[in-house]
Amino acid sequence: MNEVNNPGTEIHLYFNGYVGLYVAYGISAFLLSKETDVSPSYSVDMQMPAAVINVAHYNLLKEKLEIKRETENYRCLKVTTPYDENEYAEWASNLRGIKGL
Repeated sequence: MNEVNNPGTEIHLYFNGYVGLYVAYGISAFLLSKETDVSPSYSVDMQMPAAVINVAHYNLLKEKLEIKRETENYRCLKVTTPYDENEYAEWASNLRGIKGL
């Protein structure tokens, strides 16, 4: 639901302790790709783009972005990068195309 309600000003990151990576989906993955270097993909199961970063990468990112909310396995970062809905749609469509969907 975080991505459905994302106004384009937040990056929602979910920590997977088994692999030591933070995962972002949808608009969050798009904004993450604008803030830092990621290799995004398209999640067929989630039906939206996804991107991952490791803990060290997250620690660098949080130095330049405001942390809005934080729990053991979740982080919400505030971004100031402008969000363009059309740019996001094109980006997501390109990722789907790479997957052959």
